[in-house]
Amino acid sequence: MENLFISNLNKKSVSEFTTDFGAGLRKDSDKPFKKVCNIFTNANIIRLDQDFSLTDEEYFSTLDSNYIDPLQYGLKKGKNNIVLERYPKLDDNESYIFVCNHTCPEDIETVLNIIDRNAYLVLGSIDTLKHNPEAYLLWLNGVIPFDILSEEERALLVPKMNRVLSLGNSILIFPEGSHNSNPYNLINDLFDGPVNSSLDTSKKIVPITLMRDDELSTTYIDVGNPIDLKQLDINPLDYYKQELVAEDEEKYYVKSISSYIRNKMATSVYYMMMRHFKPIIRNDYDDISEYFRNKFIENAFKKLHWGEHNVEQYLKIGIDNLEWEYDVFKAEYLVKKTKERQEYEEVVADMARIQRKMLESGNVESFIGVKKGIIDYQALEQNIKDNVVADNMRKYWIENYYNKQNKKLERRK
Repeated sequence: MENLFISNLNKKSVSEFTTDFGAGLRKDSDKPFKKVCNIFTNANIIRLDQDFSLTDEEYFSTLDSNYIDPLQYGLKKGKNNIVLERYPKLDDNESYIFVCNHTCPEDIETVLNIIDRNAYLVLGSIDTLKHNPEAYLLWLNGVIPFDILSEEERALLVPKMNRVLSLGNSILIFPEGSHNSNPYNLINDLFDGPVNSSLDTSKKIVPITLMRDDELSTTYIDVGNPIDLKQLDINPLDYYKQELVAEDEEKYYVKSISSYIRNKMATSVYYMMMRHFKPIIRNDYDDISEYFRNKFIENAFKKLHWGEHNVEQYLKIGIDNLEWEYDVFKAEYLVKKTKERQEYEEVVADMARIQRKMLESGNVESFIGVKKGIIDYQALEQNIKDNVVADNMRKYWIENYYNKQNKKLERRK
């Protein structure tokens, strides 16, 4: 059953998706709303002492990177503990663009608990808007939903963000697009929406990074100092090849700022990992990537209730000839692919195809010669396929829910 009244909110125009009165009411009632949110999410917020005079660079350069025993924070059993390591002094009368990494199903509610003002959530999950009852709480907070697979709705996102900011409310956005389960990236490539909105409105960007320890029900959060894009001295050539910048200087200027923000967030994640998580030993696992990939999938199905969810409603044709009316897994786990990444994957696919032809032709010696050259493109190609989250989620759902359900129905017949 679809959520009443809000299920088509993503289709509203820039002037209709929220009212001026609603935005003002949300701004004025944020403190009592946060108290209710704290209770509803069973939050225990632990705010650490900090030196507000430090820049981000000074903070990290003086930070002790040794592991910290989590028990020293006074964690409470049975609570969702939030250890807030830093939170800058923000102008009470200003609105900001809060940019956060996307790591776990709890990150939205967790971040909303610690932001000191109303911030409309940018929500790319139409499935949540339509079917999750918690979407009503997001609506009460303020939400900008959009279908991430719709070009038209993506084009309206920044104008909607700009309108909210002009009304004095802030924005919370997760520009990685999907939960980051990549085994190689501390932070995935960021979509450029926050930067474009900041350039349009002159609003500052506040980077937020978090990591969650499920075993202790604890989330560590670092909120960096506001970034004024007008004060940045960004050279796109420091981030991208000269030929790309020459092709479209304005576009790559924006992308360079996104990369700059991503680097700041990645630095924060790196220090968080060292201070709050003990190192693991690769040799303790048969396949460490597969272990954590499976752990991520199982965690997502458990917490987001994908198993109970009626994913079949999005199917156009059944499982024997799979075709989707709306590919919900692609929408929920879409990540940005840069031009460089696309070119890399195309090269790997072409080289893997050449290696397979060598084997099929019986030219084993040539193939071994390539192998001695270190690069096994077939293995690289498989690694790329293994880390497509949407495909892994879809496969898990088919094997563990759809197929099992159909077998039960067949036995009943």
